[in-house]
Amino acid sequence: MRKLLFGVALAVPALVGLGTSAYAPKAEAAPAQSCEWDYYSDATYSEMVGNETQTCSGRRYLTGVRTPYSQLVICFPC
Repeated sequence: MRKLLFGVALAVPALVGLGTSAYAPKAEAAPAQSCEWDYYSDATYSEMVGNETQTCSGRRYLTGVRTPYSQLVICFPC
């Protein structure tokens, strides 16, 4: 009986640790640079309709509308 209790006492924490490591979030690297894009309404690039910034932390901020017609404004290292 004592061996059974000792085995259970060792197995339970090991299983709990295994279960929590299986659900750990995946780590992602931060971008190497911060960039800004302007978005335009059409291929003439005459009317700007949006702007997007990606920060060094990886967050993206969009103002206006994202379209297929974009131009990179600036990038700089983080």
